[in-house]
Amino acid sequence: MLQNVSAKMSVMLTGNKLQLKRVLGIFVMQFFATFGPCAMSAQTNTSRSTQSRNVVDYYMLLPDKYFEADREQRLHWMLDPKRGAIVDIKNGYLYAPGDGAQTDIYVCLFKRSDSKFVIAVNYNDKNGVFESFLDFYVYQQGRLRNVTKSVMPISFSQNLYYELPRDGTTIAVTNKLGKKVYNLAWYRNVFSVTRP
Repeated sequence: MLQNVSAKMSVMLTGNKLQLKRVLGIFVMQFFATFGPCAMSAQTNTSRSTQSRNVVDYYMLLPDKYFEADREQRLHWMLDPKRGAIVDIKNGYLYAPGDGAQTDIYVCLFKRSDSKFVIAVNYNDKNGVFESFLDFYVYQQGRLRNVTKSVMPISFSQNLYYELPRDGTTIAVTNKLGKKVYNLAWYRNVFSVTRP
């Protein structure tokens, strides 16, 4: 009799194992059908967020302090080639002309040794209407962080003009008469002063 009970239990367990395997199989299929697309979407979003950015992307991330124009105007009006805008993706250079209320803006990318960029933003006011500036940023965690003090070997001067390069990696610095005072030459992660 004990053998019969043992045999019956063995048959029941085998049947339960088969039933359990079927239930688990259905559960696994439903799980992947439900959550698989979410995981794939998360991978796609991650790869999009880590894609390399270009000069226009960084220009659009610049702080609002540089703009009177809203985001739509920054992208379409200020970057309109009919108005004289220059967008040179290949060379990492951008010129966005302004008007009576909005300064012109120059943006230039300088590649670091880790293949990331230092983003330069500049305006030289030769008419005394706007304030001149030359600032440098790096992109970190979805925003720009100012690194001007760590990359500039010499303080910015309102009395000088800084010309960001469309070609090359040297910023020409001139006085108000247009005479070259010095250059800021980019090497690896910082600028150094070179004399003409």
